[in-house]
Amino acid sequence: MAGFSRREFLHITGMTAGSLALIESGRLTPAWGEDKFTIASTGGSWGEGIRESFVTAPKFAESAKVAVDYSQQLESVATAKIIAQCGNPPFTVSGHGEAEAILMADGGCVDSYDLSVVTNYKDIYDTAKLPPRKGMDAWWASFMMLVFGLSYNTKEASKPASFQDLFSDKYKNRIGVPAYGWYGMYWLHAFNKTLGGNEDNISPGMDAVSRLVKKNGAIIIENVDHGMKALTRGEVVMAPIFNGRVFALQEQGVPVDMAYPPGSIQIGNGAVILKGTRFREAASRYVNNTLDGQFQLGMTERFRYPPSNRNTKLPAKMAHYAVPEASFPNMVALDWTKINQNREKYLERWNKEVLA
Repeated sequence: MAGFSRREFLHITGMTAGSLALIESGRLTPAWGEDKFTIASTGGSWGEGIRESFVTAPKFAESAKVAVDYSQQLESVATAKIIAQCGNPPFTVSGHGEAEAILMADGGCVDSYDLSVVTNYKDIYDTAKLPPRKGMDAWWASFMMLVFGLSYNTKEASKPASFQDLFSDKYKNRIGVPAYGWYGMYWLHAFNKTLGGNEDNISPGMDAVSRLVKKNGAIIIENVDHGMKALTRGEVVMAPIFNGRVFALQEQGVPVDMAYPPGSIQIGNGAVILKGTRFREAASRYVNNTLDGQFQLGMTERFRYPPSNRNTKLPAKMAHYAVPEASFPNMVALDWTKINQNREKYLERWNKEVLA
């Protein structure tokens, strides 16, 4: 299983023992190896956006001369399938955030981009790329600037300069923090680094979040819908959340805006090429589409996350979606290899120290 123990595989991917048993028995996997050019992604509106922006708009199937198929499921499920069939993949390309992309790369299940084909890679902001890994110089780049920063109510809160503003007495009982099982793990590690901690020492961040919940009455935000409703109703006047979701609320008339203080984290979503695919050249052409700024705008129109291609000019009506370049140094880089190794231990601490 790509060098992972059964226990490590379960904890890292978030799969259940029953799901892993189905994978091992072959009942959760598609046919061995891809028989068509297959794009794996989450479903719903996100999957629709991927298809329309990067396949339909650039006429990918016609230009690459491939029949395109789609496999939609949770990213953790796709990761589990890819690792289970490492080297003979069920998909051609798959969309993932940094944590899962690194997990698959470390398992030897990802191939590098062919930069003679992926010519748009050079135009992507460095903060939207992952550095060389496992002998691969270029292998993952986000097609959007998806940032977990700090939202605030413009009528009831001042623009925050740091995540320390969450501790202000004037916002007591009206702040939100993301649940660990949602994006709380990402935010906790990033916040922890601003407090002097690191991936091996999460105590500064854990202690701070515990105080926020127990002394400042912070509300645990369980998912993005919960967060958006809490901001809309005014139950929460400040909370870490995704930039695109805040802009969506603005367009609904909710008085909110976005700040990117130190400790913000760029999560992103990018396509990985799977090791052993039969469609290597076409896969690079697909990745190049995802990094083309004009095609990225298709996703921006749907989800309000700005393009990661630095040469793309946002239309006037979307100009406010841009992440200020001055905030790029505030984005925290995380060592996901270490985080993945400690997920279980840190979740136990969160349950005991923050939720108890």
